[in-house]
Amino acid sequence: MDGLSFKKYMQTTQKRFDPAALILSLAGIVAVLYSMAQHNKSSSYFDFHSFMIVLGGTLASLIFQFDLRSMLSSVVLVSKSFLGTPEKPVMNIVKELDDAILNQSQLADLREGLAIDGELLNDIVFMHHQGLLFEEIDEFVTSRVADQYLARKIAVEVLRKGVMIAPAFGLFGTVMGLIGVLKTLSDPSNIGNSMSLALMTTAYGAGLSSLVFTPLAGRLEHHNMIYLDVHQQILSKIGILLKREERTLEAAGIE
Repeated sequence: MDGLSFKKYMQTTQKRFDPAALILSLAGIVAVLYSMAQHNKSSSYFDFHSFMIVLGGTLASLIFQFDLRSMLSSVVLVSKSFLGTPEKPVMNIVKELDDAILNQSQLADLREGLAIDGELLNDIVFMHHQGLLFEEIDEFVTSRVADQYLARKIAVEVLRKGVMIAPAFGLFGTVMGLIGVLKTLSDPSNIGNSMSLALMTTAYGAGLSSLVFTPLAGRLEHHNMIYLDVHQQILSKIGILLKREERTLEAAGIE
């Protein structure tokens, strides 16, 4: 393997954060909103009461279905999704394992592994020092990843629920606005407010669903796939190192 290139041979995970895609997608959303505003400059596209019916109702429903901690965790994950993809924090580990495989290094050379400290590779080395088999290390890491992946799945579910709830509250506002219109038919001067409520809540509901919740849910879902993939790669590389050490020990014992 001496003549092989590190980057071309073992590096299977690459940085996947694409700033250009993020900028273009946000620019597209801004263009849609700007076009709507320019369509009729004399009209206001913001109605506080309509906005609060849709946004406030959607948030209240989501908090009731989940819990405040899950909601805050979802906000954090959404915020992080704009900064990069989830393999970014463990890319150094992947590179270290690639180099160790190519340089014939041992797993114990990568970290001291004196105690469990939360750093993934250090904890794996510690368990290796304790004599755990690869299957046991695999189970431990898989369990840890599953715990973190659960929070990511909940965040996607929160957004998916928002996709359905926001238009429902928009429809609710539409019905209430139409009821108001019927009640003010005798006084045409008051019809405008009720009709505005009816139409704006529909617009806000559809907008939140299609321009906010749906794109964010799809983005997090994609990131979840990357998250599982990169940790599976780490386990595969750990397996290569441990199996090679086992073969080395067996060969030494035979000799």
